[in-house]
Amino acid sequence: MTTEFREVDPRTLIPNPNNPRTSPPNEERDRRFALNIQIVGVLQPPVVREQADGTLMILYGHRRVRCSIMAKLKVIPVIVRSGDEKLDDLAAGSENMIREDMSLPDQWRYVDRMRREKNYTERQLCKALMVTPAYLKRLSLLAGLHPPILDAIEIDYGPDERALRVIARTPADEQRAAWAEIWSETIADDADPAEYRMTEDEAKDFDWTDFAHALEHTQFFARDASFDDVLARKHGIAWEEDLFAEGGQDNRYTVDRERYASAQRAWIEGQLGEDDVLLATNEYGQPMMEDGMRRLWHAKEGPRAFYLDSRTLKVGCVFLERWTPQPGAGAAMGASAPAPKVRSDISGTGEKMIGQIRTHALHSALDAACATAEPWDLVGALLLAFCGDNIAVQGDPTGGFGKPSARNAATAALFPEGVLVRDPELLRTHTMAVLRSVANCDVSLHSGSGIAAQLLGVLFDADVQMPNMAFDEFLKTFSKAGITTAVEAEGLAAQSTGKLMRAALIAHVGEGRWVPEAAGFAQSTATWKAKLAKDAHHAARLAVHAEDDDGDQDEEPSDADDGEDLVSAEDETASEDPNAACVSAAAEIDGAGEAFDAVAGRLRDEFASTPEARAHFDSHVMFVRAA
Repeated sequence: MTTEFREVDPRTLIPNPNNPRTSPPNEERDRRFALNIQIVGVLQPPVVREQADGTLMILYGHRRVRCSIMAKLKVIPVIVRSGDEKLDDLAAGSENMIREDMSLPDQWRYVDRMRREKNYTERQLCKALMVTPAYLKRLSLLAGLHPPILDAIEIDYGPDERALRVIARTPADEQRAAWAEIWSETIADDADPAEYRMTEDEAKDFDWTDFAHALEHTQFFARDASFDDVLARKHGIAWEEDLFAEGGQDNRYTVDRERYASAQRAWIEGQLGEDDVLLATNEYGQPMMEDGMRRLWHAKEGPRAFYLDSRTLKVGCVFLERWTPQPGAGAAMGASAPAPKVRSDISGTGEKMIGQIRTHALHSALDAACATAEPWDLVGALLLAFCGDNIAVQGDPTGGFGKPSARNAATAALFPEGVLVRDPELLRTHTMAVLRSVANCDVSLHSGSGIAAQLLGVLFDADVQMPNMAFDEFLKTFSKAGITTAVEAEGLAAQSTGKLMRAALIAHVGEGRWVPEAAGFAQSTATWKAKLAKDAHHAARLAVHAEDDDGDQDEEPSDADDGEDLVSAEDETASEDPNAACVSAAAEIDGAGEAFDAVAGRLRDEFASTPEARAHFDSHVMFVRAA
């Protein structure tokens, strides 16, 4: 094989008809790449082959050629290769899959074509593409998917791996029928709903778990049904007998999920009284209480809430209470009337922007410290990171279907033979990569790292990485009182409107840098100290309660004592998140019974603002009650 270096007009290059990338390019990424090429040029020349007529066909590097044309370059460097053409397709695929991931459908189409047309074995493909046999098997799942589902995967809104396995196991005609049923009312009269391609907005909200449930061949037994044979016949359920099941029980079953669910819902509707309700469930099959409701854990009468478990299709029922907070409702328990709410200086939108900007600054600081970080700093940083609120690791952007997380990549590189590779540079690189994958400053109950990431910012001096935040989009998140405080802190006079004060602050900062104290990292140390003090105080109080319990096991607590403990428990947890508030309160008022339900309900109404948060809160209350 020989190679030759040339400079040619990129417009004269011929695309490869066997280019493994067939998905439409991302225009925004191409635009950024073209701007980069205008500045630094083409750093890696595309590889081409000269045809019999003298034209040059691209083997790999189509994107570089396309973006060079967008950048209006007259000539670009290319490498002209001659030699065995049999390896061209294999080289093109490995170039794309190793250096920049193709979409999963494109990867599968390429691998499938290499098997069929070139007769490459699995071992050859794994070696050339640097993937495992398990990865190729996962790719083969795509072979069993209905084409519109492949389209959704190509735009990054396809099913997760569990749903993908369920769908891929389902015969193609059943996938097609289910797809047609979903979109039958969406398409035009003359179109085939089975071939409907979702828009990006539709794909974002599509429930793949529910779609997989509908396809899954699960046996739904008559013994688990609330409905009787009359409703079964009305809804067209034809029972089959499970001849291999244990005797002495009703072993009739159906695999018709929709008819079974319909009959269950019909039974529920027949049970609903005037004050009863039917609730939706979350992904775990638990009922999601609506606003103004709370679950009564030990009640045996009253309004009922029915729900249908989305996984098992079993009917559930709990008792509930309508909850309408009244001004001064806590007075009977010694609590003062709630103070009127005052708008904070920075809105929730502003807090989220601060979190995103902090995250960027923190990651820049980690990059800057990568080459010089002291080993003990790294150990301390890892300890901090893994004490973050987002562990066990949720929100890690480095993992996914067929894609190892930063943690897995690090352990594979550092323990290739099961023994640690003691390479300081390699250890630093992968430690920082794992820190970046785990630590973030996002404002999120479930995936944000919380105060731990802010302390990492202090450790690695992320404040110097913070950008100028004196820009209109961010300043608009300030209340008038907040922006007034901000401009006066800069020595500027307050103005009659927030708009004038924003403009004055932006003009005052100019090309400099302005970061509000609340957005920086340094202020987190005071918050951390306060948290430690509060935790220590709370632990001491629990220890006192434990000693009292040990000394007075036979003494029954009075109603007055119960109320007093409830008030202190509520005060102690008022500023925490719903889960911590619930657990902390429950630890102090264990056995308080109905009084516990009252406090839990008040905490739930204050902290759990969405159906998902309410369901999560209720699950913690149920756990504490069971304990």
